Order: sequence, then structure tokens, then C-alpha cells
Amino acid sequence: MPPIRRAASTYIVYFVAVGAAFPYLPVHYRALGLDLDMIGLLAALSAATQLVAAPAWGAIADLFGRSRLTLPAAALVAAGGALALALAREPAAVTAAVIVLSLGLAGIGPVLDARTMELLGADRARYGRVRAWGSVSFVVSAAICGPLLDARGTGALFLVYVPCLALTALIALGVPRRATRRHASLRAGTFQLVRQPRMGRFLVGALIVWASLAAVNGFYSIQIVALGGAASLVGLAWVVGALVEIPIMWSFPRLAARFGAGRLLVAGGALFAARNLLAALAPNGAALVAIAPLEGAAFGLFFVGGVGFVAARAPAGLAGTAQGIFSATTGLATILGTGAAGLIATALTIPGLFAVAGVVGLIAAIVVADAVRGATLPSGAAPGPIAVPGPVGDGVPVTIPGPIADHPPTGGAA
Repeated sequence: MPPIRRAASTYIVYFVAVGAAFPYLPVHYRALGLDLDMIGLLAALSAATQLVAAPAWGAIADLFGRSRLTLPAAALVAAGGALALALAREPAAVTAAVIVLSLGLAGIGPVLDARTMELLGADRARYGRVRAWGSVSFVVSAAICGPLLDARGTGALFLVYVPCLALTALIALGVPRRATRRHASLRAGTFQLVRQPRMGRFLVGALIVWASLAAVNGFYSIQIVALGGAASLVGLAWVVGALVEIPIMWSFPRLAARFGAGRLLVAGGALFAARNLLAALAPNGAALVAIAPLEGAAFGLFFVGGVGFVAARAPAGLAGTAQGIFSATTGLATILGTGAAGLIATALTIPGLFAVAGVVGLIAAIVVADAVRGATLPSGAAPGPIAVPGPVGDGVPVTIPGPIADHPPTGGAA
């Protein structure tokens, strides 16, 4: 099997797991008797773990540039945490399980993204097409698990979640490495990346985007149920959103060539804000499902664009660290977003929370627009690849970062 297909297979299995859990975990927490404040706290705790663990996993992957074990190790830790969460009933046990689960999940997305970029080399604009297979899996999994949970209860999600995380670890062992020679130390390369003015502004904008998204997504499923929707309708909302991401991700190279990757990033942020504002006005669960495609389109544009934007600026040999930093922004954003969301929802109701998130999302789009202003690579292709001899004897294209033009785990979860 070609290496890139092995990476695609890993996305497929991993997002079967994500589709089984992400839409339904908040509902599962409510079924355990946890209140909104506690659910918000769990999301913030998970994000805090990701904030620290994602860059650490990326750094480990870069430090051992020829090892295939980092990604399987992260998946095994996640599987163990998911199993513990399946057995947990008391708040303390749930909290401990969420920490372990989050520790493992923090390493899967960024390391797999970096590994895929390594395999694509100079053709990294194809990343969206590889990642789209994960969204396909998310759709199928979420659609199937909704009726399963209606019939057997929310705990049934772990019948899919735990085995698929373990299978992710097994399949990831077959994804090869194409390590590049580092042009900077781990510490120097990290500072070089985050101190780039364009990169710094983008990370701030991304932080605000993810914060507003996390605030809404943490309570989206709960609001559907509160407005009379069943678990199957919850699943449908996430399925509809993910269905839209698939063609967006698949066609991203063509869209970027026509409109510019920077404009797509800004459009993604603006669509997130629009979805949040419309969600505040939704009178029933069906209306929340109807606006879900906006979130799917926004995620497809912003996430794929963001991964490429960061990859184009990563010092050679530090691709995992760079993606870990980008992933860490989602962790910090979730702390800020969901940590305050429970309090805001308690004070203003959930629709009030959605309205606040919509306003914040508009601010985020403005910040991202400022970060990508003046970009000159509409195709999203990596500029200036330089062949560096790799361990397999062929040249591995890497990009020397600098003031170059624009190039860009989850709708939401996918």
C-alpha cells in the first residue's frame, strides 16, 4: 500500500472513533448527572491537557525523526483513557479518565497531520484530500451511533470509541517516516516560528476562532436535546456539518488557486461567526440541524488552511512541533471558551451564549484577515522547496521559513 494511503487509513479509523464520541459525550455527561458547570470544567480540563501535551507530542516526534512509535503511543494512551471513561460513574473518576484520554488525543491529530505533510512533500496542497477521508468516516460513524445510543443508552458509544482508538494505534505503525534534517534546535526553531509577525497574528486569530467555536460546540448537542431533539437528531447535526466539509477539503487546492488561501481562511472564520449567531435564534432542534452546514464549510476552510499556513512556516525538521503549537491554540481556546461558556450559559441561557460567541467570532475573522493580508500564494502551494537528503536516499522537499506568502483533530470535531 502506498505510504499516503496508509496515512489516509489512519485518518479513517481515527475519525470513526471521533464520530462515535464527539457529538455524544456532552449528552453522556448529562446522563451521568453532571451539571452544566461541571461539563464546562471537563472541557476546559481537557483543553488544558491538550495545551501542554500537543506541543510535547510534536516535539517527541521531531526528536525521534525516524521512529514510527510516537503516533501509535498517543493512540494507545487515548484508548486507555476512553476505556476508563466508559467505566467511570463518579465525578472524580470521570475527571481522571478525561485527563488520560485528552493526553492521548492531543498527540494523534498534530502528529498525524505532520506525518501526512512529510509524505506529501512539495505537494502539500493535497493535504485536504487526504484529510477528507477522516470527515467521511466521521459522517458514517456519527450517523450510525445516534440510533445505537437511542436504543442502548449513551454508554454504547464506547463500544465503538475504545476499539477504534486501539485500531488507530495498530494502523499507525505502518505509516512511514521521511525525516528531514533539522536546520535549528528544537527550542530555537520553536521561537523562530512563533516570533514571525504574520504567524504570531495568525495564532492569535486562530485562538479567538477556536474559542468561540468551542463555546458553542460544547453546548450544541445539549441545546438540541433541550429543544426536544433525540440523540439521533444530535448525530444528524454533526453528520450534516461533516458532509459539507468533505467537498470543501477535497476541493481546497482548486478553491485556493482561484480565491487565495488567505481569503479562504478569513471566510472560514466569518462562517463560524454566522453559524453561532444563527444558532442563538434557533427555535427548535431541527433549526440547529439546518444551520449545521455553515459550521462544516467553516471548518473545512479554516482547519485545512490553518494546517498548511503553519506547515509553510515550520523550520525544517520541526513539522511535528509546528503542528503541535497550532493544535495547542485549540487547547488554550477551549480553556477560554468552554471555561467561560458554562458560566455564560448559566447567566444568559444557552442561546445567549451562542450570541456572545457570534460577536467574538466576528472579531476573530478580522484578526485573521489582518494576519493574512498581503499574502501572495493563492494556490496554497509551498514556496521554495529545497531537497535535503533523507534516510531513504531521495530528496525530501522542505521549506525554509521566512516572510513568504500565505499557505494554510473535531464540523468542529471532524
